[in-house]
Amino acid sequence: AHRRCRSQRPHGRMLIEGRGVEADLEAGRAWIAKAAEAGMTEAEVLLADMMLSGRGGARDHPAALVLFEKAAEKGHAGAMFAVGAMNGGGHDVPTDRVVAQRWFRAAAERGHAFAQMMLGRYLARGLAGEKDVEEGRVWSERAAAQGLQEAKVDLAALPPKPESAPERQAVGD
Repeated sequence: AHRRCRSQRPHGRMLIEGRGVEADLEAGRAWIAKAAEAGMTEAEVLLADMMLSGRGGARDHPAALVLFEKAAEKGHAGAMFAVGAMNGGGHDVPTDRVVAQRWFRAAAERGHAFAQMMLGRYLARGLAGEKDVEEGRVWSERAAAQGLQEAKVDLAALPPKPESAPERQAVGD
């Protein structure tokens, strides 16, 4: 039975991508769902992504969030980022920016560049209540170091570092 579960996700991807067969998104999604039901982390993430976008079936953001959360609890950094993004608003699930920031941090600590950028934004702007421009700068710098242009734009918009502010001339000098 375990061997069958291991083959469900690749078979589903083959159908989704049309590798060697005619593409069939609905059938591919059904195979991916079987693998996700068996607890395969990558299948949970792929099915959640399909539910989020509506590929191969109906959009179902709340169900996608549940699957992303399952994968995130298993340590999948991409799923952690997705949970953060979905909780950040605009995904037909309740907005909870404190939860979003917690998941962005978890993914950022695992090196996920987009999570680093989002954590930097959340901290620099105080989007979850906790404002820390300097810690936000650190996370934005990490994202920029991974090549994210948006993070470079975010860094340019931050106020100068306190230690880099020009020294004021004493009056009378």
